[in-house]
Amino acid sequence: MEDSLAWCECDGRLVFLDVRADRYLQLSSDREMAFRQALDSPEEQRRHQPSMFPLRAAWRTPRHASRAIGAFNLADIAAAIWWQRRVERRLISGSLYQTLLALRDAQRRVATGVQSSEKRDRTLRAFQHARVLRTAADRCLPRSIALALRLARDGLAAQLVIGVRTNPFGAHSWAQHEDEVLNDSVEEVLRFTPILIV
Repeated sequence: MEDSLAWCECDGRLVFLDVRADRYLQLSSDREMAFRQALDSPEEQRRHQPSMFPLRAAWRTPRHASRAIGAFNLADIAAAIWWQRRVERRLISGSLYQTLLALRDAQRRVATGVQSSEKRDRTLRAFQHARVLRTAADRCLPRSIALALRLARDGLAAQLVIGVRTNPFGAHSWAQHEDEVLNDSVEEVLRFTPILIV
């Protein structure tokens, strides 16, 4: 079977994300110890990316957030909302796995190099302003996938990051370019340990 499990160490325990089944899980302490002993490397005992979503070297720990500010542009905001709705429909009618594969394929077509700051900032502003018209509560995953897809369509690089925390369990998503968080604050995203980076 193709590798579809991502995991990370969070507060001393492993948390798993089964990308195909779209679910998080943890093992009992005994099973986790046996699982760790069966792994090949100390790095794999702390985190693992599924083979279909290899970790790219461009990702770094977030250090600053985007400062894309400017006037409302209703056409851009409408487009941002359309992208978000499109991803929400994909996640409902399809699967997380298929949606992430589509994102990965779009990212592969992006040429690396200098980012067009004007085009990127216009898109980031639109997604930020869309939060005023359509609440962002409980929509971090489709919002972040939509932003990364839209930027990829424009030939601009961004990665989707899915993070987790424990006690209590929580999950969060954001879009990031190198060490810059594109649609959230650094303080918020640092509360989560990355489990999957696409």
